Amino acid sequence: MMKATTSAMVVAGLLWSPASVLAQKYTIVSVCHTENKVAEVDPATGKTLKTFIVPGEWVGETHEGAITRDGKTMYVSTPYQKQVLILDLDTFTQKGVIESAFFSRPRETRRFARIGERETTSSDPHGVALNNDESKLYVSVEFADPPGVVAVDLKTGRTTKIETGAGGNYLWVQPKTDKLYLPTRDNRVVVIDTKTDRVLRSIPVQGGPNGVDFSPNGEVWVNGDRDGSVTVIDSKTDQVVKVIQPRAKGAGRVAASPDGRFVAATHGPEVSVIDVATKQIVADLKISPDDTGHGFPLFSPDSNTLHVMNEFSNDMVTFDLKAMKQAGGRVPIGEASFGGGIRVRR
Repeated sequence: MMKATTSAMVVAGLLWSPASVLAQKYTIVSVCHTENKVAEVDPATGKTLKTFIVPGEWVGETHEGAITRDGKTMYVSTPYQKQVLILDLDTFTQKGVIESAFFSRPRETRRFARIGERETTSSDPHGVALNNDESKLYVSVEFADPPGVVAVDLKTGRTTKIETGAGGNYLWVQPKTDKLYLPTRDNRVVVIDTKTDRVLRSIPVQGGPNGVDFSPNGEVWVNGDRDGSVTVIDSKTDQVVKVIQPRAKGAGRVAASPDGRFVAATHGPEVSVIDVATKQIVADLKISPDDTGHGFPLFSPDSNTLHVMNEFSNDMVTFDLKAMKQAGGRVPIGEASFGGGIRVRR
């Protein structure tokens, strides 16, 4: 069910100006997990332009986000509230909410309680992704019984569930093929046809697959949370073609540059920059001021700049990819800033 709601808005700012991003007409919209906040940051100045605070007494966590191509709307999951919020990014106010019976489970559990020990009947509506014509939103429900993905028809509000055998908390849709890829907890990547909402196949992928993104050549890149691996899949055959092992271990995410040159994979305190053509790591860059880290990478639209949000230091660090070094200072965003996307100004 989708319904209209209202919300509050707070604005904050911080001066910061790396030269490498001054000409870019885009912003970064970050989801701050434990602060229950969505913040829009100008990477050219480091200023927080707009802030949305998720309403409610106990939100629990604000998690993943998906932004429409026109940059006007964002879908943000709030797992404990059993909802996906719909934000108007021009005004940074809430214009709707998506609810579904599939966002609940029949009994209380603490299995996915990332904050405290609060019991919940939520099925953990977590990852969110739009299909290519933006007519449907896909939401992972890792702790549903059984787990799977919920497809939401954005015109009618109708929701249907696709069972996947095991759960995963992140998913994304391949721009060329319109296939959805869901890394699961049992070392698979489940492939779903978004035209029919049917599971096409399961690809065995070791190392605790979690993050996923797509390079323009059609390859699927999957981050491994447990062993630090990066797995490359040919989307034409859905076969694994390469497994890359960065030196850093730990959880993270992966992103592909729009121009097809690089993939950035975060593990612990480092981000590895990988050459797509050679499948070789060309740089390991520090994303955390200490040995902790959990980074969410995003490339600028011109692919010359890499931004990484850090969940544990609550900020963002930016790298100049021509020099392969940090550009400017660290930008505070909010508590557990990890998730969101690039908003292109049109």
